[in-house]
Amino acid sequence: MEWAREPTPDPARGIFETVLVVDGKPVLWERHRERLAASATALYGVSLPAGIDRAVAEAARGHGLARLRLDLGRDGHTIAVRAVDPGGMFAEVEITPVASEPHGPHKLSDRRWLERIEARVQRPLLVSGAGTLWETSRANVFLLRDGVLATPPLDGAILPGVMRGVLLAEAAALGVETREQRLTLEDLGDAEIVLLTNSIRLAERSTLRPTAASAALVERLTDRLSQHCGRRAAHARPR
Repeated sequence: MEWAREPTPDPARGIFETVLVVDGKPVLWERHRERLAASATALYGVSLPAGIDRAVAEAARGHGLARLRLDLGRDGHTIAVRAVDPGGMFAEVEITPVASEPHGPHKLSDRRWLERIEARVQRPLLVSGAGTLWETSRANVFLLRDGVLATPPLDGAILPGVMRGVLLAEAAALGVETREQRLTLEDLGDAEIVLLTNSIRLAERSTLRPTAASAALVERLTDRLSQHCGRRAAHARPR
């Protein structure tokens, strides 16, 4: 694999959140807000601006299915909203491993190095030189094998994804065994299905060697996830 990290991202350019809007409501905004606040404190030593909750709610109002992006820097914040194509949610995709340093725990606005990777590879899976799986350029990664759902741990190398947390909770509610552990390219090769969780696309999948049981389990998980996000998200699921 070609080494792909270039250049080092600049935290001074700010941080951001992308939030799914369903029927005028920002989905799981409280969790996004918590992550944004943690990064603002860690990187800049500041709190979130007063009135940020009201600004997000007002920006989301009137939109049926949309993507809300909030950028925050030392000089203030901006909010932009655009429509979302439901065809991109819960899609079947292909992933390509790319040797890279990890993304890190903050959602930095400076994504130049990731954009350079994405210009060459549509869905890059970031992997260390030793073969450790990190995440894709836009999603957390889950491997399903023999009824066990595994994902890399939150050890500072990857983004603590909002949908990552939701999927772990929904899996636990269904009695599915989950593991947060180091995963490798060998584990990827042994997986039956790969799930990619993202706040806008929700749960894309890459089918490697599925069994009837793993396919049925993924359907149950994605159904729970879509219901968690609202009516329009549920209707976006392939039937």
